[in-house]
Amino acid sequence: MDNLLGQVSYPVFVSGIFVFFIIASIFSFIVGVGLALRSPRMLRFFEFMNRGFSTRKLLKPLARPHFVEPTLLKHPRILGVAIIAGAITSVVMLKEIDALAFQPMYEGMFDDLTAEILSEYTHTFLLLGNALCIVVGILMMYFPRHLSLIEGYTDKWYTFRKQTRPLYVTRIEVDKWVLAHPTVSGVTLSVMSLVLGLSMYVRL
Repeated sequence: MDNLLGQVSYPVFVSGIFVFFIIASIFSFIVGVGLALRSPRMLRFFEFMNRGFSTRKLLKPLARPHFVEPTLLKHPRILGVAIIAGAITSVVMLKEIDALAFQPMYEGMFDDLTAEILSEYTHTFLLLGNALCIVVGILMMYFPRHLSLIEGYTDKWYTFRKQTRPLYVTRIEVDKWVLAHPTVSGVTLSVMSLVLGLSMYVRL
């Protein structure tokens, strides 16, 4: 059944890629013709598409830390019991499952030996993670001050704004050159789009 689905889905996926490139080539061909003819509408459209829009305000709520500890720790014993019960249940279930059950996750991407090793690592990682949850639940129930001290070291916030700032800087040198030479740019874009569209159509 899996082989049948693979034989059907792969050609559909490849055909979808070809159709996507054909549609993209048609769109870029129209843009190229508009630039070559120095159409005022196309030039205005090109300028509009080259505007930079910042997503910082939209993504700011996601980048801001949200502390849920005060709300969760209002009932530490109930939360601790729930965490311990869930972790113990997971450990018992993992003990009954062989590590090879995780091997299909890595098959196809790695060879059999590597997939087997990764499945063992996954099984061990889940066991250790649930054991750590049991310890956290015990600390939450009986040693909340010690847990708060640990959280003081782990609840640090790190921002990547400085590292990702160059990604938000607009670079429109090429766009300025295109607008300064619309005829050459339009003819080049139209020819390249036509060649791409025909090659994708032939292979479809």
